[in-house]
Amino acid sequence: MSRRLVPMAGLVIAGTVLLAGCTATGGAAGIAGSGASPDWGVTAEQAPAGGGGAEPAEGSAAHDAGAGDTGAAGLPGAAVEDRAVIVTGSVEMRASEPLRVADAVSDAAEERGGTIDRRAEGASTDFEPAWAILTVRVPAAEVEAMLDALRGLADVTTLDLGEEVVTNQVRDLEVRVNASRASVERLTELLTTAADTETLLEVEAQLTQRTAELESLLSQQRDLAERVSMSTIEVQISSTTVQGPTGTPSFWDGLVAGWQGLLAWGATFLYGLGQSMPALVVLAVVGLIAWLVLRRILQRMPSRASAVDGTVVGNPVASSRSAAEPAAR
Repeated sequence: MSRRLVPMAGLVIAGTVLLAGCTATGGAAGIAGSGASPDWGVTAEQAPAGGGGAEPAEGSAAHDAGAGDTGAAGLPGAAVEDRAVIVTGSVEMRASEPLRVADAVSDAAEERGGTIDRRAEGASTDFEPAWAILTVRVPAAEVEAMLDALRGLADVTTLDLGEEVVTNQVRDLEVRVNASRASVERLTELLTTAADTETLLEVEAQLTQRTAELESLLSQQRDLAERVSMSTIEVQISSTTVQGPTGTPSFWDGLVAGWQGLLAWGATFLYGLGQSMPALVVLAVVGLIAWLVLRRILQRMPSRASAVDGTVVGNPVASSRSAAEPAAR
């Protein structure tokens, strides 16, 4: 009896093992077919509604939201941050009437919310054509529209446009401003609770220093924000005319230019002479005084004998004076 039970027990055990294997295989297939993913730390807010693993349809709001939350590294929740950019450039233009085009450029900038920070111009002369230079400030969003307007006003020969990314500077200034403002607030609170005069004076000194630092940081922040929001474009307008309106200079033009140069040289000489006249008068007076003193000294010097041949060397000034005195008598 026991020998018959042993084979039966073996069959029962083998059937149990096979049944367990089939059950495990079916369970794994069911998990794979359900589309469930392992838990990678996704919170309940990030999981799809209803617990299903189906991906949102392309173009749906959920799909767009998921795409917007993916940063440069492809990580969920890493939002794309705004870039702070300073746009600067220069434009060279050629027109038959540069001054009229300069007025049109100014009007185009004002229509787009911009300003003209600097304007320099020169009218046409016999030897130089007209020209104009403008420094245009327009909002960053209106740069392309402003360039299109410039192309429609005259021929654009050169265009140079550049960008400077200052996102890190904006963040750094914001952090420093917040820290400085918090420090000023803490010092203000300490100022109201100072126990003695020494502590009060020390807190006031620190508060004055931190307030000055905060004002400086705020000024830098405003300047940087203004440079980011308003782009700068340097516009140079030259004339299409190579020579002046009268054409090639003639002999009369050269004669007139020479006469004007002579008058200018004479005026410069007279100006220098007048400027040096006070100094010349002072030098003449000093020289006259020195000559009179020297003459007086020579008149008082007596005649002296020469040590070589015993001849008498007279004073010419004294001799002439002595000879003049009998004649006067």
